[in-house]
Amino acid sequence: MTHDPYHAPVPDWLEDEVWLVETGGEMPQVALAESLYHLGEITDQEKDLLRAAAVRGYLNIIERDLEAGNLGQPHFRGLERAVQNLERLGAFLERLGWSPPAGRWAGLAPRLAGYLRAEQAALDTGRGYASATPAQVEQAAALVGLDLEPFAGLLERMAGLSALDFLAIRALERLQRAPGAAAKQRGQTHGKARLEVLDSHGRPLEGAELNLMGPDDREDPGCRARVELVWEMLRLPEAWT
Repeated sequence: MTHDPYHAPVPDWLEDEVWLVETGGEMPQVALAESLYHLGEITDQEKDLLRAAAVRGYLNIIERDLEAGNLGQPHFRGLERAVQNLERLGAFLERLGWSPPAGRWAGLAPRLAGYLRAEQAALDTGRGYASATPAQVEQAAALVGLDLEPFAGLLERMAGLSALDFLAIRALERLQRAPGAAAKQRGQTHGKARLEVLDSHGRPLEGAELNLMGPDDREDPGCRARVELVWEMLRLPEAWT
């Protein structure tokens, strides 16, 4: 890379496309491909500006998923997704022959350390599940260069807990936030499980739906296991009807 596309000025006519690629959601390379197709013939340096935007797009979503404060929020995808995106970003940079933006890349290890400290604090206050597996933590640490020796005890503790993915965490956090919950109930319809918490009079306070079907339109064992984990973690008596 003979020039720095991360800090190169963007022509006015290209600003919207750069913004769209950088903020295009979960698949920065797809947003990049769509922009390149839409724009047609542009120079290599202009293409590099869009490629740099895709790199920043990856970093945006990686940083989001290394922020423990996002746990349970609609936009959170968890440490497993952060690992996947770190690997995708690494492969993308390797194909380009680029290094990542130095400052933001150096910030990923402290972010992961902060995530793990928050995980420790949550477990200390009684949270009954891990938000990642030890293997996922180890993968993330290897990719960002974090020494896990200070977190050895945490990893042992996480190994003894059920690990919930981001969909399960989102559903559980939503159900647990309902004030005055006295019981839980469950149902199933149209390939989805519906879990609800009820007040002392049996009235629904909050509900969450979780998909049960795989891409082949048959029940997926992994989806069923997710539902059962959330049901188990919801520490309420079962409602009787």
